[in-house]
Amino acid sequence: MSAATELVTCPLCDHQDHWLGDHFAEIHGLSIEEVLEQHPKTQIESPALTKAYEKEMGRQRRQAAPALDELKVSFGDFAFSVNPDVPAEACLPMPEEYQLPAHGELGREVQRALRYISCGRSTYIWGLPGAGKDALPHALCAATRTPSAIYQISPEVDIMAWFFVRSFDATSTKWEEGELLRQLRDGYRTQTGRVLPYTLVFSDFDRAGRAQAEAIRLVMDSIQGRIVGPTGQIYRVFPGTRIIMTANTMGGGDERGRMVSSNLLDGSILNRIERKVMFHGMDWRDEEPIIRAKFPLFTQKCSSSLSKIGACVKALRKAVEDQTLYGEFSHRDLCTWVGDAEDIIRVSGKVPRNLLKQSFAAYADGLPDAQNRLAAVRLIDAHIDGGAVERGDTSGISDSDLDL
Repeated sequence: MSAATELVTCPLCDHQDHWLGDHFAEIHGLSIEEVLEQHPKTQIESPALTKAYEKEMGRQRRQAAPALDELKVSFGDFAFSVNPDVPAEACLPMPEEYQLPAHGELGREVQRALRYISCGRSTYIWGLPGAGKDALPHALCAATRTPSAIYQISPEVDIMAWFFVRSFDATSTKWEEGELLRQLRDGYRTQTGRVLPYTLVFSDFDRAGRAQAEAIRLVMDSIQGRIVGPTGQIYRVFPGTRIIMTANTMGGGDERGRMVSSNLLDGSILNRIERKVMFHGMDWRDEEPIIRAKFPLFTQKCSSSLSKIGACVKALRKAVEDQTLYGEFSHRDLCTWVGDAEDIIRVSGKVPRNLLKQSFAAYADGLPDAQNRLAAVRLIDAHIDGGAVERGDTSGISDSDLDL
């Protein structure tokens, strides 16, 4: 067979090629469907091209697509089932630019938390602000399409209203069921008719008062979680419901006095929570790619400064841990610093010589006193171009004299 006979011919202009789809579009401005409508016997692809494609595909192993109820996704070291019949709006949202921590202490602690959650254990995640305590269940539920909700604890919140609300009409009063009760008792019914357990996050749980914590006590019962109604009726918790609590402390405030709990959490309540894990600060190896993604303008203009910021982050967090800096330097604080640097670039249209020093004020001004503000500036001084402290005798300098 000659080379010419291996080609296919365009019915509109006698052009020959192995594949005519692009020719139809570029020369005649027609789709394949439009040509076939006028010339139904036209061959679009040459036998030689078909044969080559079939030969190539024959080298590949084909596996049947998994059934929808068998879909799984790897999250850390663990495989979690995915619920494709649960809409995204029924799940906690994915945090902006989230990446699962994989390095340092936090990387190991996250894996422990995921193991506890994957085994269905009620889990208490605590640590300093900005360690990703709430972000982890958000990301997990978003990635797996798990029906989920978060409840923010504060001393003023009436938790019982999440279970039952008293209502009135012209003749009587009655109790209406709250959303949390329905989620705990009934689970979530998908569009395909499946009923799935919720994952419920109680954030800032160490701020709960005794009555508030007591309302959650029976929900976590190790034999059978339950809710007692206002008239004494018992409601069982839907099997498989996950309970995750997040907090800054283990219920008594931190030893520095920076994180104050509303009350000492009753030991019997803490004992009912099956697993506890403390989250430390994020490792810079995990944090840098997030900063790059969150602040593209800063990254474009000042990419070389990121290593300097990384050194500052380590120095500041070590000082917080050693209690030589009375304050925090969380991921949120880092975003405040870099975010202000990006704002300065955007507003001014240029990169000032002392950009990192200037933008650091957005974080430092949130520290509790002049001594700590000066300590923070001194910690980054050696790591940024031009330093952060004014040169000369600084023994009597106040933070108001610093050109941040």
